[in-house]
Amino acid sequence: MRRRQIKEVALREVRTRGRSKGYRAITGILLLLVVAAPIGISFIPAPSDDLREITIGIGADVVDGFEDQLTVLADGTFELTTVDLNDTDDETVDGQLSAGDLDVAVQAPHTLIWDATEDSSISSLITAALQQSEALRRADDLGLNPGDLGQVFAPIDVEQQFVNDSSATEDVRAGVAFFGLMLAFLLPQIFGQFAMMSVVEEKSTRVVEVLLSQIRPRTLLAGKVLGLTVLALVQLAIIIVGLIASLLVTRVVDIPASVWQFVPILGLSVLGGLLIYMTLFALLGSLISRQEDQAQVMLPVFAPLFLGYFVGQTAVFGNAESLLVKILTWFPLTAPMLLPVRVSRDTIGTGEVALSLGLLALSSYLLFRLASRVYEFTLLRTGSRVGWGELIRLSRGSVADQAG
Repeated sequence: MRRRQIKEVALREVRTRGRSKGYRAITGILLLLVVAAPIGISFIPAPSDDLREITIGIGADVVDGFEDQLTVLADGTFELTTVDLNDTDDETVDGQLSAGDLDVAVQAPHTLIWDATEDSSISSLITAALQQSEALRRADDLGLNPGDLGQVFAPIDVEQQFVNDSSATEDVRAGVAFFGLMLAFLLPQIFGQFAMMSVVEEKSTRVVEVLLSQIRPRTLLAGKVLGLTVLALVQLAIIIVGLIASLLVTRVVDIPASVWQFVPILGLSVLGGLLIYMTLFALLGSLISRQEDQAQVMLPVFAPLFLGYFVGQTAVFGNAESLLVKILTWFPLTAPMLLPVRVSRDTIGTGEVALSLGLLALSSYLLFRLASRVYEFTLLRTGSRVGWGELIRLSRGSVADQAG
């Protein structure tokens, strides 16, 4: 009997909220964002393959063979132009550097003259050319064959191997982690407010009095949370399918298989966050009788949501192994946001994942038991909202009743 009643309440929420303009608008906006992002990235021009043009002035008495070595080293990296500065005075060279006609001037014995700042890539090129030219000059002074010297200093091919999948780059991991963080932050917030609106509407229209004449408050709360959870999971599926489809069409990034190992953790985290926050928001809705009073009671619930989101951003783009991130991974109100991030960044072990999910599931169950008992006392209250002090007394009384 009770299961059938829960099912009926859940179906009522699915029909009512699923057909609402708000639900459709939010689904459409989120879907548009995840589809438009890869498409927009695909229109960004790829980096040009044109070589960078540089102009280097070469003064008198620079080591012999320098210009030849410079030409060889610049091949495939720069489009090189050299300017002979043998008959050019220092003031003219300075003027050419200031005007941008020269990128750098090389004077004897091994001096580089810049306009204002050093260009490290050009500096490295010139330094390598000077070193090789000087090595060849010294070899000639010692009577060594330049060909033999070239064999001695010929570069070797170094092969690199990776134990782990090197294709899962940090950029991809950070992108996946941020995507999971946004979903875990937005969905509980959106559907929690749907739950609050539903309760307030039923109280203000006195529909709740009719419902409670047929079913228990706990059954009503369970059906409401179940129905909205179904809608949230449908929305989540639509978003993920839209994102995958746009990635497959645009091919802007290759997602390695190892990254998708976090998807089940993301689903469980979002589910736990939905259950906790929808229960909290529904409970807050029972404290008030008018929609105008919603802002007065929502702040304590928004605080851990925003805390988890901002700390999650530091874990996505910075240190995902700090003590604060680890602590908030175990705290049920912030775990839904931090856990997927740490899994995606590969900074958490299996045991810690199990502990975090276990605490999340246990907290969801205990919170529902507590909220459903308080729900009985507050759902039929009208007029002024129930204060926080009275709510604490009611919760203490419900705990005592359950213990008894």
